[in-house]
Amino acid sequence: MIKYPRPFTRLVFLFALVVFQGLLFAQKPAEQLVVSGTVLLNEKKAPDSKALLGALKSTWKLKADSINIGEKTLVFTASGGTTVMIAYLEYPGAPDDIGAAARLSWLWNNATEETSKHQAQVVISVIGPGNRSLDLHKIFTQTAAAVLEITRAPGIFLDGQYLLLSSGYYTAAARNMVQNQTIPLYCWVYFGRPGDGNGFTYGLTEFGLPEMEIVNSKSTEGEVHSALYDAAMSVVKYGTQLKDGQTLTTEEGAKSVVHLVKGTYLEEKKVLRLEY
Repeated sequence: MIKYPRPFTRLVFLFALVVFQGLLFAQKPAEQLVVSGTVLLNEKKAPDSKALLGALKSTWKLKADSINIGEKTLVFTASGGTTVMIAYLEYPGAPDDIGAAARLSWLWNNATEETSKHQAQVVISVIGPGNRSLDLHKIFTQTAAAVLEITRAPGIFLDGQYLLLSSGYYTAAARNMVQNQTIPLYCWVYFGRPGDGNGFTYGLTEFGLPEMEIVNSKSTEGEVHSALYDAAMSVVKYGTQLKDGQTLTTEEGAKSVVHLVKGTYLEEKKVLRLEY
């Protein structure tokens, strides 16, 4: 069973809220959503704000307005009333949380070795309207890719999704998103692959959606994973809210009845179990 990691990134974000409370209190907290994550750095050196803003504009096609540059912080507004906060911290991330995610990171086989060398971190928080979750995740991805591009960073950790991804993989997915308008779902949602016909998602709740699982299927591990991926992609792309007993139809035309049940792999969570 998966235990939720200690939300150290969110604690850092709360610190950032205090620093920039004047900016945020002007908005309505009940309507705001926060997308956050941490770039791990292999050196104790803050990102160059000028280089970062240049990368955001030229490579990642993100326009920054109302820019506020501090010694270790950068805050700006992006499209749709979104606020982006970037904070450099001169110490490593929580080793237990990162180590646990590294052991589960099937997309980054040497994650444990690579992340164990990091010395500092850059916390990125994107705040905006709660009904624009998909857009906020895209802005976060553009910002994180820019930070990864200009720093010596092995990768990025998203504690809310239990995701640990290498710099190379993340920036390639982000570039594909910007150039080809794709949805980099692996950068936002963790897909558990315990085998034996089982699989689950971890991160759909960041989009206001219930997690999904497949349990005791007679299909192969690859088929189970593919079915979950297609189902998750469909609900994230369109913000589809499914109820118990409804049929989910993916973009590929696959159909599956879903049932709202207590999660098998995620503790204390109601999830949508796919008949597969």
